Amino acid sequence: MNLKSSRRSRTPTPNNAHNKMPTFKGFSTTSLFIILCCFISTHLPMASTANPSASKLREDCMELSVKSKCECIPMLTDLQIECPVNDPKITIKIRPGDHVMIECYNINYRDYRLMPNMTIGNTTQVQIQGCPLPGYLPIASIPQQLGVTRYTTLLFDNNNDLGTNITKEHLSGLHGLGRLRFSSSRLLHMPSDLFSDTSLRNITWIDLRSNNVELPVDIFAKLENLIFIELGYNHLKNLPIGIFRNQKKLQVLNLWSNELQNLTKETFAGIPSLTELDLSNNGIETFPEDIFEYLPNLSTISLNKNRFHSLPEGLFKSNKHLKLIRLTNNRVPLRSLPRGFFANLPHLKEIRLTTDLESVPGDLFANSTGLETVLITDNKLGTLPEELFESQLNLIHLELSYNELTNLPDHLFHNTRNLTSLKLDHNQLTEISSDLFASLTKLKTLDASNNQLTTIDPQAFAYAQSIEDINFENNHLSLGESYSQMLEDGLGAYQRGSPFQHCMSLKRLNLKNNSVMYIPQDWKFQLLNLQELDLSYNNITTLSEDDLQFLTRSDLHLNLTHNQLRMINFQNIELSAETKLNKVKMDLNDNPVQCDCVLLSFVQFLRGERGQALKQSVILNTRNLRCSTPENLRGMEVEKVKPMELLCPFDHEDTNPKRCPKGCQCWVRTFDRILMVNCSNGNLTKVPPLPRIEQFQLAGTELNVQNNELMKLPLASTPGYASVVKMFAAGNNLTDIEGTQLPYHLTHLDVRYNALKYFNESTINFLNESKTLESVYLSGNPWTCDCGAKPLLMYAQRKYDAIRDFGEMTCANLGPTTKYISELSITDICSESELYIAASIAISVVGLLIGTLAALYYKYQKEIKIWLYAHNMFMWFVTEEELDKDKKYDAFISYSHKDEQFIAEYLVPQLENGTPPFKLCVHVRDWLVGECIPDQIVRSIEDSRRTIVVLSQHFIDSVWAKMEFKTAHQASLTEGRARVIVIIYGDIGNIDNLDSDLKAYLKMNTYLKWGDPWFWSKLRYAMPHPVNNDMKGLVKTPLKGSTDDKLELIKPSPVTPTLTTPPGEATKNPLVAHLNGVGATQTAVMFANGKTPAYYTNGKTTTAGQNCHINGAFIINTNAKQSDV
Repeated sequence: MNLKSSRRSRTPTPNNAHNKMPTFKGFSTTSLFIILCCFISTHLPMASTANPSASKLREDCMELSVKSKCECIPMLTDLQIECPVNDPKITIKIRPGDHVMIECYNINYRDYRLMPNMTIGNTTQVQIQGCPLPGYLPIASIPQQLGVTRYTTLLFDNNNDLGTNITKEHLSGLHGLGRLRFSSSRLLHMPSDLFSDTSLRNITWIDLRSNNVELPVDIFAKLENLIFIELGYNHLKNLPIGIFRNQKKLQVLNLWSNELQNLTKETFAGIPSLTELDLSNNGIETFPEDIFEYLPNLSTISLNKNRFHSLPEGLFKSNKHLKLIRLTNNRVPLRSLPRGFFANLPHLKEIRLTTDLESVPGDLFANSTGLETVLITDNKLGTLPEELFESQLNLIHLELSYNELTNLPDHLFHNTRNLTSLKLDHNQLTEISSDLFASLTKLKTLDASNNQLTTIDPQAFAYAQSIEDINFENNHLSLGESYSQMLEDGLGAYQRGSPFQHCMSLKRLNLKNNSVMYIPQDWKFQLLNLQELDLSYNNITTLSEDDLQFLTRSDLHLNLTHNQLRMINFQNIELSAETKLNKVKMDLNDNPVQCDCVLLSFVQFLRGERGQALKQSVILNTRNLRCSTPENLRGMEVEKVKPMELLCPFDHEDTNPKRCPKGCQCWVRTFDRILMVNCSNGNLTKVPPLPRIEQFQLAGTELNVQNNELMKLPLASTPGYASVVKMFAAGNNLTDIEGTQLPYHLTHLDVRYNALKYFNESTINFLNESKTLESVYLSGNPWTCDCGAKPLLMYAQRKYDAIRDFGEMTCANLGPTTKYISELSITDICSESELYIAASIAISVVGLLIGTLAALYYKYQKEIKIWLYAHNMFMWFVTEEELDKDKKYDAFISYSHKDEQFIAEYLVPQLENGTPPFKLCVHVRDWLVGECIPDQIVRSIEDSRRTIVVLSQHFIDSVWAKMEFKTAHQASLTEGRARVIVIIYGDIGNIDNLDSDLKAYLKMNTYLKWGDPWFWSKLRYAMPHPVNNDMKGLVKTPLKGSTDDKLELIKPSPVTPTLTTPPGEATKNPLVAHLNGVGATQTAVMFANGKTPAYYTNGKTTTAGQNCHINGAFIINTNAKQSDV
């Protein structure tokens, strides 16, 4: 119910005044009951008179075109008759049994003869609109011509010329009439005997609105049964004393929109039964104190739109039955009211006050205990007395809207325990204390919108647990200030929720246009009945999947439009699917979203790529959600953003030192875990050092060095550069690219618009052998199309789909006419004769060069070898025998002590006793007692031509064993020779789970597996071969970087066979027994977490020093395992 709207319109305009039907909104129950009884009494006689049936009436109507000059137009249940057919002057609308309406268009009384003679019968209401008086005939003659025999309501409205002055004869013959309305703005005079005809004696309702006459004192003298009089909009300036003297039954008197002044109690003498009085819009400035003294039964009074500048105290002291008082829209400020103005009215139910009040007395409503509705709106009240509602125990609805309230006393509502609706909107309130609503246990609706609220005490709604609808729209609430204060005050954790944590029945919460920065947890877990949450136009900056976790029992609509949402993170959206939720409809439009890598999970959710289990329960409206940053995505709809476009900066403001190369921009694309390094347009002459991505768990690097001055690329093994998977190097000065300069995992290569003429053999080999390369761009280079370009042309023809711009590659050496390489064949660029000539020249040059070098080498071979070896150059030029001639052992065996049975029973006997026999270094046999273990590891590897690594699960778990491998591996890398032989003994699991060095070695090198039928042959072949004394000169040994000619033959079977020997600890080690003697005393050596060994001496623990000895003596167990941890 809109309590702010007026009871009914009291100011119809002159043009439509005659169309205003009387309304009963706001009438008392008693008045309506009486009027209803009058209707029934006037309708009952009609029941005895039979009406012609509707079908018979319709048939008669259809025959009018034959019998008269009128036309009948059926309209569903109604009939419309137009007379005459052409240019109708009279229209008659009939709804059988209900009403007849006669409308005239500029006729005189003689034109009534155009109406047909009909037999309509009884009806409820006859309305004559825009028609003149029928000459000297009574108005009753007009419906009589249509055969209307009986009706209870007559409405005569005309703002045109009536044709004659009205007399009592015009209102004669209206037998059985209960309600009469006569309204004409042209009426200037009413005779005092106008209603004196005896046929009008039973009228109970008369409406004389919108006339323009002064009323004679005897106008109503003969109408003793009147219950309702309507005199609105008559421009009345006064009412004669005694005009209502015979209206003992009158209950409703409407005097609205007149010009009445100087009213006294005598004006209302003779109408003690009056219950409703409307004096609105009369320009009244004040009343005599006793004006309503003769109206003891008055229950409703309307004093709206007057010009009261003051009102007397005790105005309603004689009106104890008052239920409704309206005093609104006063034309001048009425700044105060007298003390107790509405006091002591026990039946008063509703008050409406709008008069520019600046203050009210505390006893304004004293002892008016029946008040249920109070509206004090559109005033200028700054505060209210604390005792104002002291007596209002039954108050249900209170509206204090559109005032200037800055604060309210804490105990203002102390006694209004039954209040269910409270409106405080459009004021200047700044805070709500913990006590203000403490007594409002039945409050259902609160509207405090459009204030200046910044603070709501967290306990403000502690007792208002029945509240269902809260509106704090257009305030300055952040819901954060009071919490910091509570922490300072040391309040308990249970008090640190939001102000709405106790509102268990809350269904609607409106916080639109505030300063809220987050969604409090208690809203999600405690507001179980929440259905609507409006947080639009706030300062919320982040949103995560946790903000979907509303446990409400109903579907929820959440409005987050027009916030400051920049980050939306649904990273753990799948976890949210584990909680069964009701439907959440969330509107996220019109937010400045930052479209970076954090948004990836949200975009994937929108695309249906993540969180599918929540698609039915989480419905997002993002049709107008657009990116605000970065610049290249600004304005794009988030729904259309592709995951590959979402990037995050690699360095942040607080990153120190910066990891991105100087002058470059670095971004991370989380969709495929790629680091993007953009160094384009920077005048670079070389590729800058790139970040190493291993520690960031990234999959690769995209490098953009376009439009620089690069002349060469770094080696593929360069840290950081080795991780490049896509390289954009167009627009540089590259003249040559080596295969060793292209990263191993490269998928995309763009070297357009450089100075490339050829691709050498290593580059072509890389292109052919790469398993990852998908696209290459080579156009815009000055390619030389001769025999040197043959490998490139063959590659392009074989993998034309990989060179995406193959059709744009041109030759620079074939004259001014552009020649596209794609149009050439191999014979076009390299004929057989040219090939033979080139080959001959090349062979001659090579032969001459070899001869020269051989002569120089023969003379200075020793000096050359020494210089090369000292500078770590051309190590293949130095024979392995020359390097190993002073080495003591053929091989050092690195193994876990738990695998000693395999070593002692199989590996050592086969190698030392086979053909040829090898000399092995086994730590349990050949290490010196008392020396430091790390030193012995290094020396054993340096003294051995090979290191045999028995790789088992025990080896992987051993710290010393891994140290032996790393030492041997490093020595092999230093010399540039393959010296490590790996034997996989048993199942070692997934290689990717191994130590990084082991994993890298196994992926790049071949190895042996125990159980291979060719195991012993392959192993012997991998061991050092005896030197043939008859051979002279150099013996070539393969480089470490190339495939070992011996290890190439021992590529293992992909199947790991079952171990043929049990674990090492299951059998006594015969090798150890042989070396140390059976039952030899064993000294324990313990190592903790790979740290410095702790040796036990005389029951005490001592840490080994730098010299690996204690008290001057080395302590080591001859049976100790170098891999014990």
